[in-house]
Amino acid sequence: MRGLSKAFGGLQAVRAISFDLAAGEILGIIGPNGAGKSTVFSLIAGQERPDAGDIAFEGRAIGGLRAESIARRGLVKTFQTSRPFSSMTFLENVMVGALARRVGLERARAVAMEQLVTVGLADQAHSPAAWASTGQRKRLEIARALATAPRLLLLDEPFGGVDRPSIDALIRLLAGLRSDGMTLLLIEHNLDAVHRLVDRVLAMHLGERIAEGTPQAVTADPRVVQAYLGASEPAHA
Repeated sequence: MRGLSKAFGGLQAVRAISFDLAAGEILGIIGPNGAGKSTVFSLIAGQERPDAGDIAFEGRAIGGLRAESIARRGLVKTFQTSRPFSSMTFLENVMVGALARRVGLERARAVAMEQLVTVGLADQAHSPAAWASTGQRKRLEIARALATAPRLLLLDEPFGGVDRPSIDALIRLLAGLRSDGMTLLLIEHNLDAVHRLVDRVLAMHLGERIAEGTPQAVTADPRVVQAYLGASEPAHA
């Protein structure tokens, strides 16, 4: 991303944001509510069009492309609030992602089952998604995204509303995806999970980048502490 900006009326949601993401890296974006994190994700994934700046994925410009075109190039986003098709089973939900690859039904069913195994939901394959718990919904959302065969996965608050044992399991799942060659970009408020998972952190406040580096360095940065808590000293946090 280079100089990416987006305004909604008089609100400057993102202002001249630039960063790189290396293949195989896990990058976390943190910041208080209203920092512009979700807007950055929407711009990358094609849900919003940037007012200025450039976005490139694997050397090809994608800024302003439609979301489905970006997904077919291997960049897929999950949602902060998981939205399964409640009238479908777990398996059928993941098949929707597989069918985005324009494969036949039998192949989509096989791919969907593979991804349910990956996220630990194979035993729920034929259960209605309407019955899924919060943790299961998060895993189902990831499985559906994985069924599209992405190379870069954008995760919007994957740990939100999830209990501690499920967070531990999700961290292992995401670390395993990276070990298999996946690149991950995530927004997250759970700073403990961020410390345990990501390689690098970018902190935002009021639409701007205010810090970037290791999780330990960024979360101790006085600008980040002040943005979150209004305190200027890390010790006060």
